[in-house]
Amino acid sequence: MKIYRFKHKGKINHGILKEENLHSVEGSIFRKFRVSKGKIPISEVILLPPVAPSKIVAVGANYKNHVREMGRQIPEEPLIFLKPPSSVVGPNDIIIYPKMSKRVDYEGELALVIKKKTCLLKDGDDVEDCILGYTCFNDVTARDLQLKDGQFTRAKSFDTFASVGPC
Repeated sequence: MKIYRFKHKGKINHGILKEENLHSVEGSIFRKFRVSKGKIPISEVILLPPVAPSKIVAVGANYKNHVREMGRQIPEEPLIFLKPPSSVVGPNDIIIYPKMSKRVDYEGELALVIKKKTCLLKDGDDVEDCILGYTCFNDVTARDLQLKDGQFTRAKSFDTFASVGPC
């Protein structure tokens, strides 16, 4: 099932795509929900990021060839970093290059959409029960700033540096 978040006639909603039409979700996508019978042609909506996240937890250096390409060592432990919610834009939105950067790169990533709190999980808990679904994620980086700073925060946190979706 493909769940979209969209804006139609000034209202934001989630919907399920059937053929070329969106059927609005009644209730929260994070719980049991119903799908309305009414339909809206997808051509009449503005596609938004699938969710409005409270935070984005990312794993860096997870692609060995890219790590080598950057001239770095492959880490023994996952390299975790955060991107702010203000960096999130929809799949058709423009990515704005910051004037202070001369080199902006992008990386296509697979994103997990989490549907419930995971901070209290223990070994053996069913992690898959916490996942709502998967989506496309464009992780944009001001690479020259990352190299200059030696860490990720500024280079990956500009507004529009996290294009997500469409579903």
